[in-house]
Amino acid sequence: MTTEKNDDNNDIVVIRTFADAISAHIAQAALDANDIRSIIVGDDAGGAYPALTFSNGVRLAVQHSDAMKALRLLDTEAE
Repeated sequence: MTTEKNDDNNDIVVIRTFADAISAHIAQAALDANDIRSIIVGDDAGGAYPALTFSNGVRLAVQHSDAMKALRLLDTEAE
């Protein structure tokens, strides 16, 4: 997991990196359905260069306090 600080000084943790935005959005929907707030972080130049995600991936991040719950949920959803 990677930790970043936002303006409110809350820890934001990248819990998973996906090869494409669709997979990241599906995982985010599972988190949303379980009341876990998340953000998707990816750099594809606003959609102009989707191939950029091949090198960096699309990251899914949550608040540190939700990280373990989110990981358990995503691991369960995959089974």
